[in-house]
Amino acid sequence: MKKLLLLFVATLTLASCDTNDDYSSNFTYGVIPTESADIPDDMEVGKIYRITVDYIRPTDCYSFYTLDYRRSTEDIEDANGELIDTQVRTVAVINRIFTEEECEELDETTQVYFDFEPITAGPYVFRFWTGEDEDGEGIFLEYETEVLE
Repeated sequence: MKKLLLLFVATLTLASCDTNDDYSSNFTYGVIPTESADIPDDMEVGKIYRITVDYIRPTDCYSFYTLDYRRSTEDIEDANGELIDTQVRTVAVINRIFTEEECEELDETTQVYFDFEPITAGPYVFRFWTGEDEDGEGIFLEYETEVLE
């Protein structure tokens, strides 16, 4: 009886496995250059701000997937040459790009957004990925804002 039950479970397991993974291989993910972003000149701790990001969707095979959002802190030199502890937020637009379809050219501006709630006062720098230079280093649009108590 145990052998029969084991055989039944093994058969059910093998029969339920779909080895055809074509459905998952018809797209890739790509980082899309940011055209612009809308950042307030100043903010207040604890308030929520909607940050909008514009990018160009080259064809209808590109579909928004997510924003890659990274937090860090850097010592950035101010106008007087002093190092200031600065909150840095680096953002990149990620699209799903369908590869096995015929694509229609669009070159349309697409807007996405995220909500941002600052938790500490001080200077913030938002960096939005726009591409890479000839050495493969990231190029960014930078927006500075001040968060007040």
